[in-house]
Amino acid sequence: MPERRRPTCAARLSARSANLPPPGCLARGRPLKVLSRVASPAGFVLVLLLFFLLPFVSVSCDVPGYGDAGVSYTGGHLVSGAKPEMPAELRELARDPETPVELVEPPDPSVQVPAIVLAVLAAVGVLTLLVPQVKARLLGGAVAAAATLIVTVITMAVAQSNIKSAMLDAVTRSGVAKDGNMQRFTDAADKLTHTEVGFWLMVVLLALITVVSGTLGLLGDRLRAARSQESAGEDGLEGLPFEVSDAAGRGQPPPVA
Repeated sequence: MPERRRPTCAARLSARSANLPPPGCLARGRPLKVLSRVASPAGFVLVLLLFFLLPFVSVSCDVPGYGDAGVSYTGGHLVSGAKPEMPAELRELARDPETPVELVEPPDPSVQVPAIVLAVLAAVGVLTLLVPQVKARLLGGAVAAAATLIVTVITMAVAQSNIKSAMLDAVTRSGVAKDGNMQRFTDAADKLTHTEVGFWLMVVLLALITVVSGTLGLLGDRLRAARSQESAGEDGLEGLPFEVSDAAGRGQPPPVA
């Protein structure tokens, strides 16, 4: 019985290369892979970090003789209802006996409920990692990101409104405002409340997660099919026997005229 010949190295390499994708396929797949990673539950982890670590909303003003004084609220303050730490300028201003105590105390945003809902929705986005099917995970992440984005905007609007109301109430209780100049304090309250960088970064990131997750979840099959057809077209051109025909033609005599 004749002994079987083992395949040579060249044969094994050619068999492996036949199963590899074309060189351009990997380069084309990288943008989609990067976008899918951004839209993954890791994006919601970053949202939670931005919410709890960076300033979300703030109140500041220029106090004559003391400089710029103000307080910033993070997501931790909004969720727990704790007051932010007073800066040195406000503490120094509070020591002045002529300064009303009501004007020095940080105003209460009173947004614990929407802030807790915001954090819970972002946590739900992180838990989409447990969904086994990729399409369902992407669509679930898109819905969670859109809901978190809406609640984030609502939390900011309610926080600013409550802060302005708290400041006007403090002005009224301190006796500084009178009937004739209350409108002036109302206009000043609008200018003293600021939207901070944490809010804007959260809005951008949540909008990106919503668009990318929704697009990949709804159109991922079409994009994958288009890439497969493009790869198949390139393989068909590369597989045409141009070199074989040329090499075979070199060994044949020229045609007789």
